[in-house]
Amino acid sequence: MTDPMSSKITSNAAADSADSAEPARTASLAGAPMTRGKRFRRMVLEFTPAYLVSMVMLPLIIAGGKFWPYKPSTMDLQVYFYAVRAMLHGANIMEWSSPDFHLWFIYPPAAAIIMLPLAVGPFLFWELVWIAGIVIAQNVVMIRSGVPRGLPLALVSAALVIGMEPIRTTVGYAQINTFLMALVFIDLLPATPGRKRIIPPGMLIGLAAAIKLTPALFVLMLLILGKKRPAITAMITFAVLTIVGTVVQPSATISYLKSLAGGDTHTSGPLYVGNQSLLGVVLRLFGENQTNTYLGLAIAVLVAVLAAIVGAYWWKKGAHVLAIALVGLGTNLASPLSWTHHFVWILPLGIAVVYQIRRRPWPGARADHIPLPRWMTYSCAAVVLYVSACLPLALLPYASGAEKNYTALQELVANLGPLMITAILVASAVRMIRESRHPARPVEAAAPVAGS
Repeated sequence: MTDPMSSKITSNAAADSADSAEPARTASLAGAPMTRGKRFRRMVLEFTPAYLVSMVMLPLIIAGGKFWPYKPSTMDLQVYFYAVRAMLHGANIMEWSSPDFHLWFIYPPAAAIIMLPLAVGPFLFWELVWIAGIVIAQNVVMIRSGVPRGLPLALVSAALVIGMEPIRTTVGYAQINTFLMALVFIDLLPATPGRKRIIPPGMLIGLAAAIKLTPALFVLMLLILGKKRPAITAMITFAVLTIVGTVVQPSATISYLKSLAGGDTHTSGPLYVGNQSLLGVVLRLFGENQTNTYLGLAIAVLVAVLAAIVGAYWWKKGAHVLAIALVGLGTNLASPLSWTHHFVWILPLGIAVVYQIRRRPWPGARADHIPLPRWMTYSCAAVVLYVSACLPLALLPYASGAEKNYTALQELVANLGPLMITAILVASAVRMIRESRHPARPVEAAAPVAGS
C-alpha cells in the first residue's frame, strides 16, 4: 500500500464571510509576546512526546518490523527513497518498484522531483527525519485548528499517534498524508492573519496537488468562495511543477497518464475493504464490473463537488476548521483508492467536535469554530470514532476476495464510514438550500428613546 511525501473561537454563527471573522480572529491571537527562547522550548515540549512515542511504536505498527536491529516496515518511505535514486539514474520511476517490498511509485513525476533531498543521506537518517516531519505537520494542523499550545498540545499529539488509526498508520508507513494536510492548513489558516505572507496564498495548495492530485479540490472551494487570486496561484503552481516533472521525466509522465486513464494503480484493487473511497463502496455493494466502476466514479465526482460547495458554506459561516476537514474528507471519498490511513482529515474534524463539547474557546485560541447543530456534532463525532478505530480492518475478513462474500452486517461495517461522511455532506447541503430559501430576517434597529 503506497501513496507518497514530506518537504481562524467563536466569530459569529451568522457570519457571512471569512473576512467578517478576521477581526475576532486577529484579536484572539493577540497576547503577551514570547521570547525566542521560550518559543523554542515550547516547540520542543510539543514535539518530543509524540516523536518518542512514534519511534518506539514504529517497528510495531506495520507487520514485519523489528526492534533489533531497529528496522521498521516504513515501506512507503522506502518507495520514495529509492524512486528518487532511480530517477537520478535515468529510470522510468513508473516502471520501477521498491527493492524490499516491491511497491510502485504511484504519484506524478513532479512528486519525485519535490522529494529530491531524499537522494542525500542514508535511509535510517531519513526515517528519523521523516517521522519528525510527520509529528511537526500534525502539530501544525492542531495549532492552526486552535488546540492550546504547550503541554496540552504535546499530550494530544502523542495520544493521536497511539489512538487514531490514520495518524498512527501514516507514521507506520512513513506516508505523506499528514504533510499534505499541513500544507492545506498553512495555506488557508495563516499564522498571523492580515499580514503580508512570504508564500502567496494558494501556492501550498498547488504544491500539495502536484504531489497528489486530490488536494486540487480545495481550489474549487476557493473559487466558490470568490477567492480567485489564491485559486489562480494554486493552479499556476500545480501547472509549473507538473511541467517540470514532465520535462525531467517524460516517459514516466506518459506512463503515469496511461495508468491513470486505464485505472491501473499498481496497488490492491478497489474492492479491498481497506479502500474506503466511494468507488470501493459501490463495488462492494453492487459487484465488481465495468458499469459499476463507472457508476462509482461518477458518484465520487458528484460528492467531491458537493464537498467543495458544503466546505465553502461552512467557511462563510466561520467554521473554517470544519470546512477544511469536510473538503479533505471529500478528497478521500473522490479518490478511486483511499486506504484507511488516508483519512487523516478526521484530526481537524475531531477538533471541531471537541470545541462543540466545550462550547467556548480555549484560552488564546483561534477564531475558526462556531457552534454547530447537534446533529452535525454527533454525526461528525461518529465519523471520528469509526475511522479512528478502523473497524473494517479490525473486524472483517479481507483480501483474497473475502469482500465478495460479506453478509449484510459485514457490508454495513465495511461501508459505514464513507456513507456517514456522504450523509453529512448531503445534510449540510440541504441546510444550505433551506437557508437560501428562508434567509434569516435582519434584526431591526431599536427605536430611539424619547428625548435622546
